[in-house]
Amino acid sequence: MGHNHPGGSGPFSIRSYENFDQFSSQVYKFHVKAKEISLVGIDNGVICLREPFNDNDNCFYLWNPAIQKYKKLPPYPCDLSIDRMYGFGYESLTNDFKMVGVTSSEELIVYSMKRNSWKIMVLSNLISDDMGFNNNVSVVVNGSIHWSFCLVNTELIGQNCVYVTNTVVAFDLSREEFKLIKYPSSLKDNEFCIYGISNLCGCLCMVTSQLLENLSPSSCIEIWVMKEYGVFDSWNKYLYVDLINQPLYRQLSVSHNGNLLLFESNNKNILDRNCLFTLSIYDAKASKMVQLQHIGLQKPQGSYLGTYAESIFLS
Repeated sequence: MGHNHPGGSGPFSIRSYENFDQFSSQVYKFHVKAKEISLVGIDNGVICLREPFNDNDNCFYLWNPAIQKYKKLPPYPCDLSIDRMYGFGYESLTNDFKMVGVTSSEELIVYSMKRNSWKIMVLSNLISDDMGFNNNVSVVVNGSIHWSFCLVNTELIGQNCVYVTNTVVAFDLSREEFKLIKYPSSLKDNEFCIYGISNLCGCLCMVTSQLLENLSPSSCIEIWVMKEYGVFDSWNKYLYVDLINQPLYRQLSVSHNGNLLLFESNNKNILDRNCLFTLSIYDAKASKMVQLQHIGLQKPQGSYLGTYAESIFLS
């Protein structure tokens, strides 16, 4: 987990996935002078980081904290201010790491670490300008990068909620093609929202909530798992949680051992500068909420979570 604060980028912390109670004994710090660092994605022990709105062109890095080495990517070939989303993953067939960027000018930018260069491709019509980007960290499952999106419902513009139709889009790292991931047939358009997606033991996992009549999400969270990748009938409801007693929760994700991660607020008024968010987990096996100690945060939207396992890539 990494998080930004007004003075710059905070350190990244790594915790055991069993109970999240203990920090790793090793301190992981990314030694780049940057006012802000955001997480693009993590795969095979390599973390892809971005410096948003930097004056220079070298705004992306590949970092392996286990061996304390990082690689600065070549200058990005497009204007960063028009980009909409990024993703990162490992392509096993060619033993290559790839980073992708999608621009609002209908271009797809792909970096290959093996070639150490970028290439510009035509963007698939699966991605359009009326799609809002849900999750800020890409998720790799079955050799494809995944993002969740919400689509603009033009009939609701001017009301409280505009983005109500959801979809998950994947980018196949080998074929370098986009594909649409259909959600469970029991979920209906305009009646649910996607909080986030995760990799749960090698399976694509989706966190959803039903929408109420006023188009606000309910307190009931459902976790769906695609047991057989690409087979849409294999979606299975893994967990149902009612968080009605939680004052506020944000940035929902699922850890590798199946626990639900969320930021919990101590104040219903999230605009209060003293509002403090704490990382908590819902233990699926014990059916209880556990608040993690020593991770008090402000503005959790500046925090980034991802699943990490050590490797020797970049050595």
